[in-house]
Formats: sequence, structure tokens, C-alpha cells
Amino acid sequence: MLDSLNFKASLRGFTLIEVLLLLLIISIVFGLTIARLPISGSADAITELRRFEKLFTLARDEARLGGKEFGLGPFENTYEFMVYDDEKASWAEAKKPWHRRVLPGSLSAKIELKNEERGYKTNLNDFPPVLILSSGEVTPFQFRLVSALGGQETSVYVDGYGNICLLYTSPSPRDS
Repeated sequence: MLDSLNFKASLRGFTLIEVLLLLLIISIVFGLTIARLPISGSADAITELRRFEKLFTLARDEARLGGKEFGLGPFENTYEFMVYDDEKASWAEAKKPWHRRVLPGSLSAKIELKNEERGYKTNLNDFPPVLILSSGEVTPFQFRLVSALGGQETSVYVDGYGNICLLYTSPSPRDS
């Protein structure tokens, strides 16, 4: 009689707990696999642009509320916020969270100043091209991220009051 009970129990199949555990393991493995796949250049650009927007807004608010002067400068594959040191009368690298940001290898940053003919001409050795002043004024500029994968460009425009006005992605040359 015992043999017949064991035989019937072994033919029943999997329990609900076992099936749920198997589904959990499969979903975890699937999630880890997806997370390791390379993402597209436009996704990198949008993520980096959102990060830039948050950091810029934070720097603008800190300048207004804390009475600090910030600057922003692009480099080959990075961008960096700087802060003006009154004691040394010079620009210094800003500390976290505004430290130098290295872009993913597929992106390059460009800053295009707006209305430069009415403003100042800049030399990066003197001061950063974009100033974020404690008075609330900001050098109007367009921050562009260009993807090396397909040449897709994502940019944001900042007006003279520090308002982020425009965010768009231009189509890659292959799409047109």
C-alpha cells in the first residue's frame, strides 16, 4: 500500500511553489541578461542629458540660494562644473555632485553660446564659457550631446535666466 501512495505522489507533477520558484529564477536571469546588453547611443544621450539637466538645475539653485558663482565647461568627452573661489580669486573644480562627468565612449559634448556678439568672448583659461551667477543670470547656451553611433544629436537650450527650454533629438543621417 505504501508503494502505491508513493507512486501516485510522484505522478502528480510540480507543486505551485516549485513552479513559482522556477519563474522567479528565470526572471532574475532574464533581468540580469538584459541589464548587461549594450544600450543604444540615443538612450545614452537621453540618460546623460537628464543627468546634466538635474546637475544644472542644482547648480543654478545653489548659486541663487548660496550666493556662489558657478561655471560650466565642456571638454573632449567630459563636462565640468566649476565654482568661483573668492579667497583665491580663481575658478576651482566643483566638488560632488558637480565634479567632472566623463561621458560614455559613444558620446561627445558641445556647448554653443547664444548671442555671443552681445556678450563676452571667452578664453577657457580665464573663466568657463557658461556662467551661472548668484544674481540668477546664466549665459544662454545650448548643450549638445552627439552620438558617434549614427551621428544622432540630442540637445537642451538654456535661456538667460537658467530655464531649460528645449529638449530634442535630431534624426540620424540614416533615417532621412
